[in-house]
Amino acid sequence: MKGPLGTLAAIVIAMLAIAPLAAGEEQTRESYKAQVDPICQANRKANEKIMAGARERVNKGKLTLAGEQFIEVSGSVGKLIAQLVPVPAPPADERRVERWFTSMRLLKQRLRNVGKYYKAGEKIKATHESILAERSGLSANNTSIVFHFQYCRFSHIRGS
Repeated sequence: MKGPLGTLAAIVIAMLAIAPLAAGEEQTRESYKAQVDPICQANRKANEKIMAGARERVNKGKLTLAGEQFIEVSGSVGKLIAQLVPVPAPPADERRVERWFTSMRLLKQRLRNVGKYYKAGEKIKATHESILAERSGLSANNTSIVFHFQYCRFSHIRGS
């Protein structure tokens, strides 16, 4: 989602996610999932478009193009985090959600590093960093498993 229309859509989604709690209801795992999963779904679709063809580019030696894709998906993960942070976590899961965000921030940074390494022509370093990014995604998944998310799960981001 680029441009003013994409920004407006992101704001509307974030407002809709927070709106159900305006009446003072306590957040539950189920209500948290119901608010967060649609945001992740939109982000996942965007990330799939961004990463389309990345593996083929790496295999064909078009590392600069692949690197740009990884840097762009890193920015997309950053936008996802920014959209999720305002959604109140269930009181019993506040620390878990904060750990989840920490893992996602690490994933974001590692994806950016993958992109930088590819752009520099450092395929081995990029591959190593992509493995670390995959591990960060798995860590985020393991932390958030209690919510039974359908779309807020990280998989197949490596591209190499």
